[in-house]
Amino acid sequence: MNQLDIFGTKKHEYLLVIEPDLKTTDRVIAMKELLNKTISLTTDSLQSKPHISLCYFEANNYSEELILSRMKQAISSIKPFDILLVGCEKWKNGTFILKVHQDERIRQFQQELSAVFKGVIKTPHLTIARNLPERSLTKLSLADYDYNGRFTCESVLLLKRNGNEPYQLLEQIDLLKS
Repeated sequence: MNQLDIFGTKKHEYLLVIEPDLKTTDRVIAMKELLNKTISLTTDSLQSKPHISLCYFEANNYSEELILSRMKQAISSIKPFDILLVGCEKWKNGTFILKVHQDERIRQFQQELSAVFKGVIKTPHLTIARNLPERSLTKLSLADYDYNGRFTCESVLLLKRNGNEPYQLLEQIDLLKS
């Protein structure tokens, strides 16, 4: 019999992400479909929603209010900013991404998060697919996936999951309006 976890000892994964605009989302989905015709992608890669990961960490369930409070405090001074996507790149670990231009606003965001949370992503990017075999990566023509775009980040999403379950939206946090 499973016991009720009254002390909140169960660990959960948390992920803070930026969701791109509809135009960028549609473009990334089209890239995944094109890539799937060349290289057979996993269902997870095909079905994952386009996003830019900012921070990943694990914590006990009982600390959720504290996590939300600290997250909101950490980004309370961040105003909406533009995200620039500047082409694609193949990483040695089998990940295929769209590069995010590292401007001052992104670095400020990372710095504010790092003051409160471990697990801040050092190279923000938008993943097209991951865990691709090296031989598959060599087949790719980067020109087919080259994309340069811009969208405004006005909020971030804090996601949560338990084990291998899909991430669920915990909270959308709006950035500071002028």
